[in-house]
Amino acid sequence: MTKYTAIINDKQYELEIGPNNSLTINGEPHSVDFRTIDGSALYSLLLDNVSWEALVDRNGDEYRVLIGGEQHVVVVQDERTRKMAKAESGGGATTGEVIVKAPMPGLVRDVPVNLGDAVAAKQGVVILEAMKMQNELRTPRAGVVKEIRVKPGDKVEQGQTLVVIK
Repeated sequence: MTKYTAIINDKQYELEIGPNNSLTINGEPHSVDFRTIDGSALYSLLLDNVSWEALVDRNGDEYRVLIGGEQHVVVVQDERTRKMAKAESGGGATTGEVIVKAPMPGLVRDVPVNLGDAVAAKQGVVILEAMKMQNELRTPRAGVVKEIRVKPGDKVEQGQTLVVIK
């Protein structure tokens, strides 16, 4: 079995990947099938016989995943990398800025927050139209809107910074 740690919105999950599409998350067994669609950043995920489409953008150990209309920042580390990172940081909590980026090219339809607004975890900060769907991009944690770099009607590219939360 291969072991990984995934951190999503400051919550940690222990993953063990086994043979025959088996996956254990925090000790609970699951059946999973995860495949790319047309070699793009779009994936088909079948988890315990429930089907999902996910758009995934990878940058090193960090993944930006758009699934079910919500964007999640996921940090995935193998056991060795996790232990080294923990030793270097002293195991402290994640702090600093949260950067909400466009998970795909699209058109900004709405920015329902203003500069200086306090936002709650999972609050929508940008409505992005892409692939004929409107996607609400949400902040992974609470904070204050420090920067808004787009306005309704702007065309954006994948990976472009939209909003910064402090």
